Amino acid sequence: MGEIKLNVTGWKAIAVLILVGAVVGYRYYAMRTTLATEAAAELKFWLAAEYQAQGLPALREALDAGDRAVAEQAAAEVLARDRVTFRSVKARGRSDDVIVRAEILVDGAAPPTGKSVRYFRMRYSTVTGWRMERETTALSYFLKLL
Repeated sequence: MGEIKLNVTGWKAIAVLILVGAVVGYRYYAMRTTLATEAAAELKFWLAAEYQAQGLPALREALDAGDRAVAEQAAAEVLARDRVTFRSVKARGRSDDVIVRAEILVDGAAPPTGKSVRYFRMRYSTVTGWRMERETTALSYFLKLL
């Protein structure tokens, strides 16, 4: 195979560097913008389902005991766990492999698990949008800097 030589100097080199910087900057900005809206909705869905599932055994016990007042209270608590909000959402990595750090509130308070800061590995596809792959560790988040 032949060798390809590219010799860019002077103002052409500066133009190429500006173009490369603009493309990288745009990709970074676009990823953060979609992460803030679309990925947060995906995370809310998964977290609400997880927190509500954890409240179901208490509701089942109240229903089995036949105490209507306790059952209504347990049902209200399960429904309140659907109100997931984020104090902050930060991400590191490229759009096809992102580690997200989320500070979570459930109904304005700490989550039922007590873990208000959690880390998730997410992926983005132009066909399917944002997908939450799995929960990960803080170490993974900080290693994305390297």
